[in-house]
Amino acid sequence: MEKEIALINPPSPFLIDERVFPNLGLLNVATAMEKKGYIVKVFDLCGDKEYKETINEIAKKFKIFGFSSTTAQFPYVFELNRIIKKINPTAFTIIGGAHASAVYSTMNRLSPDKIRDDPNIGTLEEFDLIWAGEGDNMNLENDFEGKKWISSEVIHDLDTIPIPDRSFLDIKSYKYELNGRKTTTIMTQRGCPFNCIFCCGRKIPMYNKFRQHSVKRVIKEMDYLNKEFGYDSFMWFDDEINIDSKRLLELCLELKNKGYIHRGFIRSDIMIQHPELIDALADAGFVELCTGVESGSDKVLKAINKGTTSEINLKVADMIKNKGIRYKAFTVIGNPGETYEDVMLTKQWLLNAKPDGFDVTILVPYPGSRIYEESVVSSKYPKYAYEHKEGLFFNKLDFSKENSHYKGIPGEYNAPVRTHELSAEELVELRDKLEKEIKSKLAKFG
Repeated sequence: MEKEIALINPPSPFLIDERVFPNLGLLNVATAMEKKGYIVKVFDLCGDKEYKETINEIAKKFKIFGFSSTTAQFPYVFELNRIIKKINPTAFTIIGGAHASAVYSTMNRLSPDKIRDDPNIGTLEEFDLIWAGEGDNMNLENDFEGKKWISSEVIHDLDTIPIPDRSFLDIKSYKYELNGRKTTTIMTQRGCPFNCIFCCGRKIPMYNKFRQHSVKRVIKEMDYLNKEFGYDSFMWFDDEINIDSKRLLELCLELKNKGYIHRGFIRSDIMIQHPELIDALADAGFVELCTGVESGSDKVLKAINKGTTSEINLKVADMIKNKGIRYKAFTVIGNPGETYEDVMLTKQWLLNAKPDGFDVTILVPYPGSRIYEESVVSSKYPKYAYEHKEGLFFNKLDFSKENSHYKGIPGEYNAPVRTHELSAEELVELRDKLEKEIKSKLAKFG
């Protein structure tokens, strides 16, 4: 097969600022393919207001095009693929990333009649090859003749993966800061072993098999980013940096005298079990820690299989703030079975926790999630065709044409779900009201 490939980093116009975090997954793929002898060109359309014109310009210059796409980005990727095919009918297009992997996962668990009913399988099949799983091990010289869907093997030893070459992108044009210092992203591990029902990766090996880089490899990558690009501040894109507390302690010890600063996500129940981590994280230079609180209602936390409680979450918030580390809480409304009272418990939790930052978003049932896959046909509410057993009603959106982003430009939220008590319109109104009221009250606390 042709050894030259154009990899496309798609636009994300739904975000307030598209150029905050570079696409590490695509950089991993680009670096790995180049190591295998491919001639790789990355086209970064993130923030490109004229992205259609850019695709028009390159459509005839390559024979192979590879797209990485989340579900929120898929409407734009779907459109770009059609543009390429129209201009260059012989082009071979590949799609990989979170959306392709999640839809593949769902497809494998649906009965034939449900496969026909799902709107997201056929749209992916407009691409010549759908790559489900980790793209680092993609080898286009394999025999894909007659195959539309490919499921790749999980990479067990992450240290065998080359450090992603950030020079494939204009990395300095991405702007994120911690404590006034230019910051870039790093991943020290892959996979999350937990089983939250809203997460689209629970049945996907690359997302549910926990693996990690060695301490030595993590330090090597940070030092490379410092030497080559001047970064001394890092946003860790791991799901939860404290899954392996022993390894995290070893890593913190190595980072203690580096002078680097960091931001990362932790899991509250593990932090309670290993309180010694907070001192280690502070000594290592962590200036901000975040948790997926999800809800202030224990009933909701149990329904979504979060594995924690509102009390545990509050204790960890206090632990972080008392250590002088900034704390951010991420919450969601529109959870299965949620009532107005549950939403008010989330509001009260945030007021009690007094985080330095917080998000309130609205649940979106994505392919690959237990909510999406365990739903059954329902006629309880006229506008909603599916029901989850815990009390959530939704439609399976056609993600090639419908916006699904859970977070983006203020005022552009929509709710694709409802509960028995809360309509979609009420959820949007509640989300906006909560955000405004909580910000106002927290500002008074200073």
